[in-house]
Amino acid sequence: MSDTDGSITLLTEYFYPEEASTAQLLTRLTTRLEAHFDVSVVTAYPNYHDEDRSETVPKRSVHDGVNISRVRGTRFDKDSLPLRVLNWLSFSLLALVRLFSGRSERDVLFVLSNPPILPFVAWVYKRLRGTPYVYLIYDMYPDMPIALGLLSDDGIIAQIWERAMVVIYRDADRIVVLGDSMERRLLEKMEEDSAFDPEKIEVIPNWEDETFIKPMAKEDNDFAVEHDTIDPFTLLYSGNIGRFHELETAIEAIAQLKQQGRMDIQLLVIGEGAKKDELRRMVDRRDIENVQFFPFQPLERLPETLTCGDASLVGIQPEMEGMCVSSKLYSSLAAGMPVLAVVGEGDEVARVVREHDCGAYVRPGDVDATATILQRWADDDKQASRLGRNARSCFEARYTLDHAAEEYTELFQTLLDTRSG
Repeated sequence: MSDTDGSITLLTEYFYPEEASTAQLLTRLTTRLEAHFDVSVVTAYPNYHDEDRSETVPKRSVHDGVNISRVRGTRFDKDSLPLRVLNWLSFSLLALVRLFSGRSERDVLFVLSNPPILPFVAWVYKRLRGTPYVYLIYDMYPDMPIALGLLSDDGIIAQIWERAMVVIYRDADRIVVLGDSMERRLLEKMEEDSAFDPEKIEVIPNWEDETFIKPMAKEDNDFAVEHDTIDPFTLLYSGNIGRFHELETAIEAIAQLKQQGRMDIQLLVIGEGAKKDELRRMVDRRDIENVQFFPFQPLERLPETLTCGDASLVGIQPEMEGMCVSSKLYSSLAAGMPVLAVVGEGDEVARVVREHDCGAYVRPGDVDATATILQRWADDDKQASRLGRNARSCFEARYTLDHAAEEYTELFQTLLDTRSG
């Protein structure tokens, strides 16, 4: 613990030593915040990639000065939505109990949108203890399950959930969104609520650690050497393969290029998720041998796996516009690779790519345009290199851990000063 100006308690399902991207982001951020505040975390046991690992992790620990308290909720099959909801509910209820049974003084709660029941823990704690909360929106609910067809927008569950979220937004002391499109969507949702203060919204993008992910020549990259990505032009997708991620357009483009004899262009997919098996079946049916799949790689190999390609794919279903921002954008920029953004026209990723000339944007489903872009980059090293340099420059100017830590420090300090004043 450092000489601090106040205490922050983070509520998150994923944290160190979990290797999910959310855990990596928040672990690095809280380590920086610990230099200014007394930071503690209430989280779950690791279970994102390796459930056996949770047996060796203690209930309480300290990581880089951050006090971690873990609760053990249910761990039912995540592929079943009802069982996943039970997991969310058990973790959130246990987190609430831990808040009340732990330290008596908590100056600020810092709560994530995921799992979607978690912000209600912060709301209840504020109602009973008067502790302000900062709400960080990674994904907007119930917007996302409605867009994915998991909920009917005029159903009773969606309507109750929507009204409950209005209360969460209204009572939050600060709301952090990841981009301009998400801010616009939130303002549209709350425009008829006269009690909502739009000034409390802060746009703070996600980030990548500038010292951890750096551009690397493929010839110097052990992962690239091991998996033969040096000679072929390699489009890389590394990350979660969830229901709202859009890889189909790129796969179809690779299939089209194969038919044209362009076996020198390949797609490398590293990750896991609900859609992976479906995509593998799609590739097997079409016999697209220049699409390869790999499991998630160990955290220590990320500097290699995130730089083993020539361009990086960021794909999000267009229905998700304004509901989330892919964290893949920031690692792609950090790696210094051109970004192929297969997203909706108003998506945050499309805006960044256009404004900073660091890649190309195509609409999901536009296979011809995707294939044309990949051919152009594969045949024009100078253009691809220029776009890659622009990507790293864009990253260093806006999306580093240093930038994010400064903005969050200012946000929390301002909130604490207001409360003490």
